[in-house]
Amino acid sequence: MATIKDVAKKAGVSPSTVSRTLKDNPAISEETKIKVRAAMDELGYVPNIAAQVLATGLTHSLGVILPPLTNRENISQPFYMEILTAINEEASCNSQVVSIATGATLDELVKQVKLMHRQKRADGFIILYSETKDPVKDYLLKEKVPFVVIGAAVDNTNKVTYIDNDNKAIGQEAVFYLNSRGHQTIGFVTDDLFGQVGQERYQGYKDAVSELHIESLPELVFSSQTIDSFKKHLRTFLPTALVVKDDLVALRLIQWVNNQGIKIPKDYSIISINNSSFAEIMHPFLTTYDINIQELGKESVRKLVAILKDENTEPQKVTIPFHLIERESVTSI
Repeated sequence: MATIKDVAKKAGVSPSTVSRTLKDNPAISEETKIKVRAAMDELGYVPNIAAQVLATGLTHSLGVILPPLTNRENISQPFYMEILTAINEEASCNSQVVSIATGATLDELVKQVKLMHRQKRADGFIILYSETKDPVKDYLLKEKVPFVVIGAAVDNTNKVTYIDNDNKAIGQEAVFYLNSRGHQTIGFVTDDLFGQVGQERYQGYKDAVSELHIESLPELVFSSQTIDSFKKHLRTFLPTALVVKDDLVALRLIQWVNNQGIKIPKDYSIISINNSSFAEIMHPFLTTYDINIQELGKESVRKLVAILKDENTEPQKVTIPFHLIERESVTSI
């Protein structure tokens, strides 16, 4: 098995230079780092992680905290699988591994995060949700554990780095787009009146219809428990187009309207958000906003690694751009 001395000899540098390259020390030039890493690859050198932990106190592991898995909705959202894949890829590029923290409730989640921190199973954390008065976030702040949040900057903005899309702007753009296609009566469909992301997108919807001087409709809640009231609202308001909170809700909505003999986009145009793998599962293919999940995940790793390297890194609010993917679910009138 190759040693640091073997790598140093192969790269033509000192063992201390190899050691500092392993720690990504800024004192080592990028040219030297590339040469040392090439020697490691050629020799098949594998760092002794246990020794590094003892020497530096760092595990080179990032914890990723999923939201409480209180219902099947969270588990089935393709967003989480896509963003975990992006996080893992970027972590690997930064010589980090990923550990997952999950729990059925917030209490269970806090216990899991505390255990990971106390057992030194993660140097820092990426939280995949954003809520006010979150006990997980409160614990990490109290213990001065480095972390970043993927989600809205809801509190502690002077202490926490947030990575998110501008969800309000997405809601606005969706209404403007539908209006440009001739739609004057536009509804907003959600399955949850309390989720932070959905509320931001609905606020964007309200701002846009106000700016366009068209009718603002109350949120239309679509779920298995609200079918009757949802049908009643459709008959009352007679929208020609619907902005849907995300692709999973849109998929379920399309399945339901198809069973009712309603045609999309002939009877209702639908525009959704996320551009998940669900967007092309069934006809009509969804017109949806791509929120750049890959970049959300990768940027979260970059920001966390930067904080781990320099604890004085200033908290930031990072906004990842989005763009429209036009498919079949919207028509002009």
